[in-house]
Amino acid sequence: MGVRVLRICAATVAVAAALSLAGCFEGPQGPAGADGPAGPQGPQGEKGPAGPPGPAGPPGPVGATGLHALRQVSCGPSNTCDLTCSPGEKLISVTCPSGTIAITRAADIESASCSNTPGPALALCMHQ
Repeated sequence: MGVRVLRICAATVAVAAALSLAGCFEGPQGPAGADGPAGPQGPQGEKGPAGPPGPAGPPGPVGATGLHALRQVSCGPSNTCDLTCSPGEKLISVTCPSGTIAITRAADIESASCSNTPGPALALCMHQ
């Protein structure tokens, strides 16, 4: 009877080993499935037109040098630009390409007029 028990034990161990090894091997892979549909797209906003430019700000404070620059990019259809210093400032320099410069003083205000030029016209004023 001992041999028979030994054979049953050996057979049980062999079956258990075969079953545990059978799970370690995979069969051939099947073909890949089809792609799913694309997801929904969110609403897209559009860029609106640029707004109008804001108004020009007030002139800045006089710098540490005491100089104040005046500039006109275009002298308009009359080809005349007027550059006027603030009260208490002295007109130091005027640039008027291809034009005629006239400098005037009324009380404590100095100004320059550039005529016969399309621009630009530039002037420097200095706080006294």
